[in-house]
Amino acid sequence: MSGHRPIRARAQAALTAALVLSGVPAYAQTPPTQTPQQLERIKTALARPNTLILTDGQVRFYAEVVAKWPSVEEMFRGVDLLNGPTKRGAPMTHAEYLGMVTPREMVSSAGIKPGEMLQFVVTNWIGQMLVRKALEEIKNARDANEIQKIRDRIDRELAALIGRGGR
Repeated sequence: MSGHRPIRARAQAALTAALVLSGVPAYAQTPPTQTPQQLERIKTALARPNTLILTDGQVRFYAEVVAKWPSVEEMFRGVDLLNGPTKRGAPMTHAEYLGMVTPREMVSSAGIKPGEMLQFVVTNWIGQMLVRKALEEIKNARDANEIQKIRDRIDRELAALIGRGGR
């Protein structure tokens, strides 16, 4: 705090010099009519730490703002959170928006029910596993006769998978 005293003294000296050099005659000044309360206020204000800090020839002012944060009730006073700002609810729901922007060709599953879709997925997975197994066996086969047996087995398994009964 002692470092602020020379700055305050310089500031007061500069203010006094400015008033003296302003050219206002002494008789034009009114005598002080300050009450003791005003003098006490001035003394307490001068006793406070200096907020004018002069470093590097730059003037900086610091202010402290003390305020109460608003509560949630105060922030949303007068706002209807259930119905929103529009009357009778929101203008459009997310499902309505998706229905509006999605092409009609993409909406339908072409009559395929969820159970049938699951059956397609399982059948496809089993078919892929059988083909991978058969390709591995063909790669490890020793002669053409063994390869032909594997191909015949693949044809039977695919026929059974398709539903032709494995003829």
